[in-house]
Amino acid sequence: MKVGDLCKVIKKRTHKPCQYGQHVVLLKALNPLDISPHEVIFWETLNQTTGKWHHHHKDDLEVVSCK
Repeated sequence: MKVGDLCKVIKKRTHKPCQYGQHVVLLKALNPLDISPHEVIFWETLNQTTGKWHHHHKDDLEVVSCK
């Protein structure tokens, strides 16, 4: 996963309202200071359905199209 990738939300009940099945674009990696940049845990994303940004855990997303 990298900035600009289009991903599909593959887990339910991660947000309210649920974003399951919606597509998001990866905007920025969000890592704690003690984690390597290569071990991204959370992503700041832009939801293509709602037009709003959110934070998603890497395991909640599946890459659909790479930049």
